[in-house]
Amino acid sequence: MSKKRKEAKLVKDPTRTQSKKPKIATGLSKGVVVKGSASEKISTLKCATEVSKAVHTTPGSKKAKTSTLPVATLAFTPKQPASIRNPKARSEERMLQEAIKASLVHESDQLTPVKSDTPAPKTYATVYNPILRAQGRSLLDALDTESLPGSISDDGFGVLGPEELTLIREVTEGHKRFMLSTRQSVLIAHLLGDKNIALIDALVFKGDVRKCRINENFRLFDLMGLLSYRYVTDSVLTCYMHYLSAHSSNVYFVNPLLYKWMSDFNTEKINFDSDWLLYQYVVWPLNLGNWHWVVAVFNTAPGSSIFYMDTLNGTDKQAVKESIPENLHHIISSLGNSAQPPIHWSGEIEVILVPRQTKRNNDCGPCVNEIARAFARDPEGFLSGELDVNFDSLSLRCTQAATLLKWLHHDVCDDVK
Repeated sequence: MSKKRKEAKLVKDPTRTQSKKPKIATGLSKGVVVKGSASEKISTLKCATEVSKAVHTTPGSKKAKTSTLPVATLAFTPKQPASIRNPKARSEERMLQEAIKASLVHESDQLTPVKSDTPAPKTYATVYNPILRAQGRSLLDALDTESLPGSISDDGFGVLGPEELTLIREVTEGHKRFMLSTRQSVLIAHLLGDKNIALIDALVFKGDVRKCRINENFRLFDLMGLLSYRYVTDSVLTCYMHYLSAHSSNVYFVNPLLYKWMSDFNTEKINFDSDWLLYQYVVWPLNLGNWHWVVAVFNTAPGSSIFYMDTLNGTDKQAVKESIPENLHHIISSLGNSAQPPIHWSGEIEVILVPRQTKRNNDCGPCVNEIARAFARDPEGFLSGELDVNFDSLSLRCTQAATLLKWLHHDVCDDVK
C-alpha cells in the first residue's frame, strides 16, 4: 500500500460523526436501552414504558427464542456516565435502574413453580391420640364405623353461590383451628371424650360438610360452627331446647325462631299449642336482627313479671332496659292471649343482670343455652338471684357439643345426665 493511501486512511473526516454504541443499564435484560440525562430518563420512564418482545438466545443454539416481556424502551444517549458528572445525577441514575428493574418480569419468574410451605392437612388423631394414649385409649378404638351418620340425598340441592361456598370454607377453617389448637387440646379431649372426637374426626375429614347430618335437625355444619369461635346456627339452640324440654317437667321452651319470624312478618296473633299451659315457667330465646341472641323467662301465672337477659350488656340495668325491643312485650302477650281465658302478665319487663360473654368469641347462642339450662334446673332459685352459669367459651361449646352428640347420636333413647 502506498504511503499516500495510508495517510489518507489515517486522516479522519471531520464531517462524519462517530456513533457510540449505546450502553445497556447495569443489571437489565437485553433489549432495554437507556439513553439521555438522568432527569429525562426518570420522566420518560413514567410515560414511555411499553411492552415489547425481548429476544433471548439459548446458550449453545444458533436460533433465538422470543418471549413477551415488559421492556422499557427509551431513546436517549448520555455523553458520559452520570457518576462522573455529579452526585445528584448519580443518585437519580440509581433510582432509574431500580425503577426499571421493578417494572420487569423475568422469564424465569414465569416458569418457576411457586413452592408452598403449607403442610399437608392433618387429622385430629395427630393431636389427640397422644393425649388419649396416656389414658389407655385411642380414637381408632372409640370409633364405631357401622353407626356413622348418613348424608342427605342430592334431591333438592341447588348450585351453591359464592357466599355459601365462602361461609362453608370459613366455618371449616375456624373449626379446624379450634380443634387443632395445642393450647386447648387437652381440655377439649377431656370435655368431648374419645368417642366424640373420633366421630368428629371421621365426619370432618371424610364426609361432605354440606350434606352430612347428625340427625334430621342437626347437621355437621351446625356442629362445626359450635366447635369454633363463630356464630352458632339456630339449629344449635333449637336442638338444645329440645334436649332441655325432654329433661324438664315444669319449664316450656319456645321455638328460638318464633320471635324473629313474628317480628319480620309483623304478626300479632298466632295459634299456639295449648301444651304450654301445662308448665309453670316459660323460656323464650329471642333472635335480634339475625346477629344476637337474648332470652326472656317468666312464670305462666297471671300478673307475673317477664324477665329479660342479655349477655352483651354490663352492670347497668337502665342500659339493658333501653336495649329491650319495643315489640317484645306485645309478642310475648300473644302467647297469653292464646289461652282461654287469656292470661295477662305484668306490663313492665324486668332485667336480670348476667355475666358478660367473652369478647370477640361470638358466644351469645351458647350463653343463652347455658342460661336456659341453669333456669330449668332451679327456676325459683334463678329468679331469686342464685345464678349458676358458666360463660367460659371453650367449656360452653365443648360441653354443649358433647351433650347434643350423646343425645342425638350415641344414646338416642338414653337420658343425658
